[in-house]
This record gives sequence, C-alpha cells and structure tokens, in this order.
Amino acid sequence: TLLLGCSSIPELYLSDEPIEVTNPTVSDYWVRQNEEFSFRLPINRAPKKNESGYVVVRYLIDSNGNTFNPEIIESVPKGMWDYAGVKAITKQDFAPSKTNTSNTPVYYSQKILFK
Repeated sequence: TLLLGCSSIPELYLSDEPIEVTNPTVSDYWVRQNEEFSFRLPINRAPKKNESGYVVVRYLIDSNGNTFNPEIIESVPKGMWDYAGVKAITKQDFAPSKTNTSNTPVYYSQKILFK
C-alpha cells in the first residue's frame, strides 16, 4: 500500500470587498490562532549574516481566514528578511472574531521581527 499526502492550496474567497485595517483594529475582524510558529529557510534564502531585522508585510486575509497577496512595505536591513517575512505570513492561521459574523476580508500590514 502506498500512501501519498497532498497539500491543497486554498482558493481566495471574498464574502465582501476587503477593507484596510490597522494593528489595533485587526482583532475586531480576525484573530490569529497560532501566536508562535517556526519554519526553516532554504540555504539559498537564509540571511548570510547573523543579523536581526524586521519586515512589514501587507497582505489580504480572505473570508476563510487564509492569507494572500503578500507585499513587502518595509524591510530592515533592506531585502535581508523579505523571503522569511512572506514565508511567516503563510504560517499564520486566522479565525473570524465574534463580531465579524460576515467574515469580512481585510488588508492588514504586520511588522515581523527576526532575531
């Protein structure tokens, strides 16, 4: 018997037109289910220096709580952590808040720190 695993790629679903939210208001719409997560970077994508930094990534949280369309807004040091920042948002799971009964999709900009 051969067992094969397949991972499905979520499809974008919008119940309404997305709105822009900020850090203080994102929790009115979506709640992150996993505060901590980890992943390995491929050798060719890992920073060459042992240097901390951050990226600000703007992305869409669709009506199913999936993330789409990551865009680097800011990166310090420039470009060093961009791949890791985009990878990090794909590891986040969101559930609608109790007040987001219509699963309103949002655009959100998140700062991700790397040490």
